[in-house]
Amino acid sequence: FQHSTMRSSQALLRLAGGGASALVVLACTLYFFVDLLPHVAAGNFLRALHFTAECVLLGGAGVAGVLAEIRPHPWVSENFPYLTRLSGRSCLYIFLGMYVIGRRERSAWGRSFDIFVGVVCLAVATAAMVFARRLSSLPPQLQESLGREMHAASTQPQPTMEQMSTS
Repeated sequence: FQHSTMRSSQALLRLAGGGASALVVLACTLYFFVDLLPHVAAGNFLRALHFTAECVLLGGAGVAGVLAEIRPHPWVSENFPYLTRLSGRSCLYIFLGMYVIGRRERSAWGRSFDIFVGVVCLAVATAAMVFARRLSSLPPQLQESLGREMHAASTQPQPTMEQMSTS
């Protein structure tokens, strides 16, 4: 019973992590239009370079988080091996949450949105840390079997639309 509960908790945590990562990608898109483009239009190129780097870093981290959580991708495992572990993804969400939560001070709606995104990231990070701690207390054989099951489930070929419509 505990084994199936842990699998469903881990699946729910992966879904929450993917949602938090997608929220960071949405925030990055918003920052692109609200912060970067006005500076480019005004000719403030040094400031625009800053916002370009911010968008690339936040967007890249968000996409890597989605790929690590929802459908683990070999590219992520190869380039960001810490994202294959729950504790590594937790660290990513801590840093993303801390960065985004204090990003803006002047805009009321922008500050509220940043606080929301930051709190979601920090909540997912906290849950991931708690779950990683619980997993670390399990026997190594059970830890390995849970990890293999999650990885095997994520690498199964997905049915095509034709296969789904014929069944």
